[in-house]
Amino acid sequence: MLNIKKSLIGATMALSMLTAAVAPNQAFALPAPVVAAKASTAGVWATGGFLGFIATLGVYDLIRRTTCAGDFLNLGGPGFSQPMKPTDNALTPACPARKR
Repeated sequence: MLNIKKSLIGATMALSMLTAAVAPNQAFALPAPVVAAKASTAGVWATGGFLGFIATLGVYDLIRRTTCAGDFLNLGGPGFSQPMKPTDNALTPACPARKR
């Protein structure tokens, strides 16, 4: 009779440990996956267009200051529509004189 009691007690303890380990518990809960929000297509195009416009202006400014092309879009600026001051930081290419 004593062996049966010990066996029942051991089986009950083993079952309770197994149930505690397998049962859903907050300590073992996995967080829900975070889904990243999709960027709006209009915002992406607007940002890309703005950055492209700024890059185009930068490249144009480098071209007109470092080559003999001059201000072919007539945007003006120091050295083109305004006289150059000694403090202006502009690259001036050595271009041959043009006939007007």
